[in-house]
Amino acid sequence: MTPRTRTTTPVDALTDALRERIAARVEDLRASGRSLELGDVDDLADRMVAAMPTVHPLDQPLGPFYDTAGLVAWLGISRQALFDRVRRGTVLACRTADGHLLYPSLQFGRNGAVRPGVVESVGAFTRRGVDGWSVGAWLTTPTDVFEGHSAIDYLVVHRSSSTAVRRVAEAAAADAGTWAA
Repeated sequence: MTPRTRTTTPVDALTDALRERIAARVEDLRASGRSLELGDVDDLADRMVAAMPTVHPLDQPLGPFYDTAGLVAWLGISRQALFDRVRRGTVLACRTADGHLLYPSLQFGRNGAVRPGVVESVGAFTRRGVDGWSVGAWLTTPTDVFEGHSAIDYLVVHRSSSTAVRRVAEAAAADAGTWAA
């Protein structure tokens, strides 16, 4: 492993971390007598990179975004399953002018789950027919309701405590009702 210094690039640090984890996984597989066949290495590399957000012109303040192909690869689900989550209001999707869906990365934790508080907020707005861009703006706009923070930042500052999740969910439900009225 390359010692990390102030000049270590993020790519070097990520490559080192991946190398360590892959080596550990290979050892675990070897120790258990399992196959080390990885399949097409380029396909595996593509799936790993798909877990990273893509760059999009609308990245600020809502982005970066995942596209559909990247998100289904990262989550390991079908497009239909992802679209079902969007329809049910458990994943925030923003439709572009050309009809493509983008998924703000800020809604996901490291494990791919939608962050507590966000899923409740997205659901409240989705049930009222509010579009994804408006929901995204609501999640990222600072307000006195959240002590000068945005809903997302408030959840982060309070580590998604049950009190913070409840406060954000209640504010989302109230605003969704007002916006749809």
